Amino acid sequence: MLQDYPDRVAVSAAPFASSLEGEVDVIVYDTFGLFLRDGAELAELYEANAKVLVFSRDLRPDLRAQAFKIGARAWISMSAHAAELVQSIELTAAGKLIREPQRELQGTAGELTAREIEVLGLIAQGLSNQDIAENLAMSGNTLKSHIRRAYKKIEVTTRSQAVSWAIAHGLNSRIAPR
Repeated sequence: MLQDYPDRVAVSAAPFASSLEGEVDVIVYDTFGLFLRDGAELAELYEANAKVLVFSRDLRPDLRAQAFKIGARAWISMSAHAAELVQSIELTAAGKLIREPQRELQGTAGELTAREIEVLGLIAQGLSNQDIAENLAMSGNTLKSHIRRAYKKIEVTTRSQAVSWAIAHGLNSRIAPR
């Protein structure tokens, strides 16, 4: 993803981010590490004043929220384009606090919940309401409530508009149905 920017970033991979401490300008930390481990590694990085850019899945805002509780001050979505990621790395290296350039998953009525993002992603994949309700283990009425709230937040009124919005925001391939 970053190979087109060798003049701006150099990438080094390590099995654990703490092994890079002091050797790099910015650590890009995948929030999946919080899912696999207890977050102690990320806490150690912040305690050591490392500059960390959290790389977060759109469908796991809970992991992003956990990273912020631990001390994160900058994050970018995994659906960001390479140029956006490079810009975020440079801003983090410069000590500027960022959230995510141009790609907040929110509408005018506020940020979408994790469940609303999940529902929109499954809608964009072409699943019926019945299939979505079964996959998410909820009633059809509960699903319809999530859909109504999500549509209101992203300012759409039809399923096709919601699909277009979800595709434009990278949600069409983010979750596999159960």
